[in-house]
Amino acid sequence: MKIIVSILLILFCFLVKAQDTTIDSSEAKIEKYYNIGISDSLRIYLKSQIKHMDNYISKDSLNPKAFLQRGIYYTQLGAQVKAIKDYDKTIELDSSQSVAYYNRGIAKGRFRYTLDACFDLKKANQLGIREAGDIYKSYCRLYHTKIEKEFVTK
Repeated sequence: MKIIVSILLILFCFLVKAQDTTIDSSEAKIEKYYNIGISDSLRIYLKSQIKHMDNYISKDSLNPKAFLQRGIYYTQLGAQVKAIKDYDKTIELDSSQSVAYYNRGIAKGRFRYTLDACFDLKKANQLGIREAGDIYKSYCRLYHTKIEKEFVTK
């Protein structure tokens, strides 16, 4: 009897542990895993702001600031891939958006797109964001020669 109880206890512990590590496939619950450091209320707020920007973009799809703002909301939510896409669109519409270069550089750096991230940081610094230059100098030493050569040819 003790052996059966012990086996059931071990099985119960295993099932509880497996349940804690399983990610539900529904989109609403997956979003909780984007950035676990934010509260549910902030997550709800960011999602509502993203919906608001979606509506705005559907009416004016040529406004780079709308894509930039939605990208910022995605970044805060932890959805870096979606944020990078919005920063790409911002830069496509207006290549002078220094904040888009900076934010895209930081987001790409999180994914280890190091050369691309450093290039974006260099461009953001060139467009006036001093902090981007500080990060570039500190973390992009391996790529300075290659990036500087690219900037000279452009």
